[in-house]
Amino acid sequence: MKTIFIFNDSRHTDLALHVTALGEDGRRIATIVFDRNTEPHHEYAMGCKHELDANVHDSISIPVNDTRRDLFASYDRMYGAGNWMPLLIQPGADNIEWRHALDLYRARAESMGTPEPRFSATALARIFEAVLGTPAAPASSAGRMVH
Repeated sequence: MKTIFIFNDSRHTDLALHVTALGEDGRRIATIVFDRNTEPHHEYAMGCKHELDANVHDSISIPVNDTRRDLFASYDRMYGAGNWMPLLIQPGADNIEWRHALDLYRARAESMGTPEPRFSATALARIFEAVLGTPAAPASSAGRMVH
């Protein structure tokens, strides 16, 4: 049984609640952003509660249930059907296994580095056209843009 750590991953500048699901092996499954209407139901959506509060309006229950369904499918894909258990980490809690999973996640992220953005010649031509208002010719054999 794999543990999936569920925790508040919001920054001080965030206007909405960001909740992350992180596997014990350091793989980030998802970060879900909850607005002020869905925030009270984030524990249910992430799988930490078994029942949605009664009398929740459809405009809230439908997206919360959709999020839960999609997350459960992701948990199953990553760790096998039903071979996982979400564990809610309360703010300020110190859980050694969670800290280890965070360390694994950070190590993986550092080793992968930030990918450099790459654009095809066609995409660059469209960007130049949008910015400059004139169509740019395709790149020449020397690799320069010709006007």
